[in-house]
Amino acid sequence: MIKVIINEQDRIWDSSQAGWLNGTINDLQQNGIPVCVRVSIQYGDIDVGLSAGSCSSSSSAGRPPNSRERELINSWSELTVDEIPLNSGKIVSFLNRVKRQ
Repeated sequence: MIKVIINEQDRIWDSSQAGWLNGTINDLQQNGIPVCVRVSIQYGDIDVGLSAGSCSSSSSAGRPPNSRERELINSWSELTVDEIPLNSGKIVSFLNRVKRQ
């Protein structure tokens, strides 16, 4: 399961949610509202959380990521998803790529 949370709104991800994600991020940014995007990916041996934007920092004292989780974390970083202003297209691209795996 992939869950996307934008500020206080959340959805289970599938490609039909791209319009919601793009519209929500763009509307918030155009209105000068800080945007926090959190992504939770849980399936098989993967249980990872990613964030971008104006999210409060949270520390995780859990276990180190396994190799598949590390690949997702690296992919998120390589796409520079967390650059401000947020580029919703990069987030959608990442989510669709994960969904296909």
